[in-house]
Amino acid sequence: MNPMFNEYKDAGKIQEALLIGRNMVNKAPGDSECVNAYLDFLLMLAEKLPRTDERKSFADQANLVLSFYEENADLTDDIINDIHVYHNRLGAVVTDIAQLDQEEYEKQKRAIEATNTTQIKKLYTIKQKLENAKTHAEFDKLLQEMNKSCTDTISAKMRQLEYKDNIDYNKKAVNAYNSAFTSFKNNESRYKDKSQLFGLVSTTLFAYDAGRLFNETLIFYNHVYSYIFSKLDDNGKLELTRYSIECERKLR
Repeated sequence: MNPMFNEYKDAGKIQEALLIGRNMVNKAPGDSECVNAYLDFLLMLAEKLPRTDERKSFADQANLVLSFYEENADLTDDIINDIHVYHNRLGAVVTDIAQLDQEEYEKQKRAIEATNTTQIKKLYTIKQKLENAKTHAEFDKLLQEMNKSCTDTISAKMRQLEYKDNIDYNKKAVNAYNSAFTSFKNNESRYKDKSQLFGLVSTTLFAYDAGRLFNETLIFYNHVYSYIFSKLDDNGKLELTRYSIECERKLR
């Protein structure tokens, strides 16, 4: 194992340690010592960091490293047991993050509902004032207040709905990427044919707009793309690149 990994890790230089860790695992993907050290570091970050977005990122990276390890290690009883332990740790992290996300969602939902209630009360008050307005100037001023209040409420609701739509969109994208990965991995020879490859990636891997994807979704996409790309010959790599540009993305 590269001694620089522990040196950087112990010194608290996270980015440098991550760089060395990725490098040594890519060079020796079946080396238990290297992989275990890197996985322990990734999972420690996923378990301890305060921000959930960072925890998600490191949990996703740990999941990819673990999958890579499962494919490349010379499996023994001890290694299989280690893999189970890592899966359990990873599952606990994912469950904890999901709970925190749900709590944050409920918090935002309550805040939006409170804001909407406040806005509705304001509108009702303005409505009463409109009915009691004595002059055109007073009436016009009240109309302006009402328009601003409506605009704020509509904007807040649109942000809420857009966020929900993006969550649903990302869930569909992850399922599609996993389908592409599983299908290709289970029958690589089939997808050496251009038409079969296009049929697969056009409906899964290249069917979603990267601009709407979360960082965690993009990490999984890159893993699947890199895996498929690495298994193709030069012509296949060229065709896959063309398909990534030409395929139509889903809007919903």
